[in-house]
Amino acid sequence: MDKKILFLGLDAALPDLIKKFTKEGNLPNIARIMENGVFSRLETIFPPLTAAAWTAIVSGAGSGTNGVPSLMVKHQGEELDHWHTSFDRHQVLCETLWDVAKRKGKKTALINWPVTFPLGAITEDDGVQLAGALNPPFRYFYMPLWDVASSAVFSNKQLRCNQVPGRAVQVSPQNAQGWKNLPESYMPCLEFEITVPPTYVEGYKMNVVIYASSENGYDRMLISESKDGSEAITDITIGDYGPWIIKNYKARDYQRDGRFRFQVLELSKDGKDFKLYQSSINMAETYSVPKSLTAEAEKVAGAFMEVDDPWAFMDGWMDAKTYLEQLGLHADWWGNATKYVLGNKEWDLAFSWVGTIDHIEHVLYAGIEPKARVYDPARADWCMDMIRKTYQQVDDNIGKILEDVDLNETYVVLISDHGFTHLDWNPYVKEHLSRAGLLDYVLDLSNDDPSNLTINWDKTKCHPLEPCHAHIFINLKGRDPQGIVDPKDYEKVQEEIIRALNGMKNPETGDNVVALAIKKQEAGTLGIYEGPGYDRVGDVLYAWKPGYMSHPFIYRTAVQYRDGTKRIIANPELYEEAVLCGNFTGVHLALPSLHDMHAVMIMGGPGLSKYERKYPAKIIDVAPTISKLLGLDVPAQAEGSTLYDILDRIRK
Repeated sequence: MDKKILFLGLDAALPDLIKKFTKEGNLPNIARIMENGVFSRLETIFPPLTAAAWTAIVSGAGSGTNGVPSLMVKHQGEELDHWHTSFDRHQVLCETLWDVAKRKGKKTALINWPVTFPLGAITEDDGVQLAGALNPPFRYFYMPLWDVASSAVFSNKQLRCNQVPGRAVQVSPQNAQGWKNLPESYMPCLEFEITVPPTYVEGYKMNVVIYASSENGYDRMLISESKDGSEAITDITIGDYGPWIIKNYKARDYQRDGRFRFQVLELSKDGKDFKLYQSSINMAETYSVPKSLTAEAEKVAGAFMEVDDPWAFMDGWMDAKTYLEQLGLHADWWGNATKYVLGNKEWDLAFSWVGTIDHIEHVLYAGIEPKARVYDPARADWCMDMIRKTYQQVDDNIGKILEDVDLNETYVVLISDHGFTHLDWNPYVKEHLSRAGLLDYVLDLSNDDPSNLTINWDKTKCHPLEPCHAHIFINLKGRDPQGIVDPKDYEKVQEEIIRALNGMKNPETGDNVVALAIKKQEAGTLGIYEGPGYDRVGDVLYAWKPGYMSHPFIYRTAVQYRDGTKRIIANPELYEEAVLCGNFTGVHLALPSLHDMHAVMIMGGPGLSKYERKYPAKIIDVAPTISKLLGLDVPAQAEGSTLYDILDRIRK
């Protein structure tokens, strides 16, 4: 009988933390596989970003070949500030393991696997697909793929909103008037109006009533599109999740149904202080092949939530306990959905992914790293415990998934995509390039939108690939739409860019912040070769030292004079500092060869015994090795090698 293989993708699971937590006895299901399987550190690709790395894992191809060179993708011939999201499967230019499996008549199951949407990565003849890790709305850019909008909060206070503006809405309740059929209230009902969502797309007007169901004070919120309490769509108290609500929205690309729900995060007894949270508005349409699988999975796993919300925690909308609960809900959806698909559908290869570990580490990693600028020994144990509990949530669901998997017939591969380093500073890359005379911009000072930046192309020699990670493109005559750099000056401008990058200094210590900056011609140094995606690679590539992540915006700021008058100018700062629990303090943009940047692979199954590789493998070695193990063709564009030390240890 042919063997099956199950990939469980644990985004950003770190080899050292897995060892620590298993030794403590906190990850019994991962420990069970480690005890009878292979453990290997993995050197990821450059740049070590999610979509690029997961594509490399299933193809064996690096970022010069697989077509996904960063968080964004730039196509040659388009404006230098135009980008495509790397999470769109149409960007992939290489074969994957499921492509070669199809030729052998093998069935594949994809469950929430990155870079597999829009639907079509798998047809009904090839297997099944359920959802796909979508690129979430996040602080620097809003990238709606198949979702509609990000979360929002409505409060009597003006709350912090360090993502896209407009999501934190301050409201002023008044005595409720003109209502009918309201529930009994022991105190006068209060009301305010909201728009859902308040930004991104045209929203729906809704009415909120705060009332007191007992003599103890205000304790519930009722939400209705009319002023009839009997038509309420939500009626909840503190901590409750309201029912899922589906509305039709005109999103950026087409009209679609979106699903969201409300949660009361705070409500004082006197009704003066409150926070009403609106979840992200997730896609509420079919997200599976076959279509019927969507409803089947929702019966056992609930509604698909595209992304958890670390920004709500970092902005102080929700407390740590509530955010940890939210992470658990996402892990549980993953576990229940995966278990259902594996137990009820035909498959030979299965790929299932969960992203919650990555998010908790983005938020709290500096809290466990003594080298970090914001590290606080008094908070280190708390930060570690939050991370530990997130790993435990994932491990609990691994146990659930493996209950019905025959480990005598199935190889199980637990794998992550990259490691982590702390984050101290966010350099404003475009401002650095501007001061070096390489980029010229105009900031709209009348508009608070952080993306209100216009590039003067006739004075701009280069532009970074958004969001300014790893790649910088020269504005080249004959290649780029508004090119000004003569091809004979190409290498001269490359050197100017490299000097500018190497001239960036830590604002406190004066140390260099860039670890490596090289010309495209030298990209092989970073494992980027001249494959099908090479024209998507920047003319200059660079890696940050641990502690840094690009900041793509230039904000407005106010200058206040002694007489109280103000004027608005472009923010003159070159760096934004990271604040623990206020910004991301963990990141993965350093050189992949660094110990802390290593990913992990743990493999168990028939014929395997305990074995830890002495040296890290490369992440591009995984697909060729699995191909040999299963008797499949190696994906055509694979650049990695077969790990024969693993294969040779399998008892036949």
